[in-house]
Amino acid sequence: MALRFGCNTLYPHGRLPREETAFDLAAHRESLALIRSCGFDGCEFSHYQHLKPEEQTALRATCAELGLMPSSAHSWVPLPGAVANVAVALPRLHASLEGAARLGVSVMVLHSAGGEAEDRRNALGQTLRDLAPAAAKAGITLAIENCSSRADLEFLIATVDALALPAVGFNIDTGHAVLHGMTPAEAIRLMGHRLATTHLQDNFGKRDDHLPPGKGTIDWVATRDALLEVRYQGMFMVEISDCPPEREPLPREDTQAAHDFLHKLFGIRA
Repeated sequence: MALRFGCNTLYPHGRLPREETAFDLAAHRESLALIRSCGFDGCEFSHYQHLKPEEQTALRATCAELGLMPSSAHSWVPLPGAVANVAVALPRLHASLEGAARLGVSVMVLHSAGGEAEDRRNALGQTLRDLAPAAAKAGITLAIENCSSRADLEFLIATVDALALPAVGFNIDTGHAVLHGMTPAEAIRLMGHRLATTHLQDNFGKRDDHLPPGKGTIDWVATRDALLEVRYQGMFMVEISDCPPEREPLPREDTQAAHDFLHKLFGIRA
């Protein structure tokens, strides 16, 4: 199977304003064209939930025109950490899923809210039993992201394994792993066959910089080897930031740097 590489959508006009609506249909189209022009095969939609349904559908068509695979979408509605929050979260999660389906992606990335273990386990069970069948019907895998410690990731894996639901897996965020005391390789091996997508990003071990891979101190050879060891078959997705701390965003430069580094890392000639 040929390796495929993707990048998340970056606001193409510098720093993303607080008003997320600034990342409108036209800006998304520019971002997708930028991703494709830098040589990537696919994309993740980082800011899609404020778009109108017809705009989400239009972006799917834009990807087809560009020859770009719409691979994943990042929902900013967290999986609830308490049973009391499930009823409020579910309609919002379904709306995120419907938007992801309109975009034509095969994975929706989710964060998981914290909470007391038993209450959180029950909340996750109620939520995923409701959401996973709808995701499977849409051809979408729900990918829970590592956002905390190894113990938290182990809890999430055990909960998902016990539920044994279709269309539920994990997303490795390499930067988050480092910030919470793991190497990305450790987190990847814990996720194993459950790994559905990636957020490949770099940092210096101090904060969530979301740098292009190769610009920080993460061991990318070990990370690559772990991805190959678990026989990861999905898109190798980059997640870099349009709001980086203490530096100005460089959409084209950062996107191109990420593409070139990963192709070199995996031994792919230009």
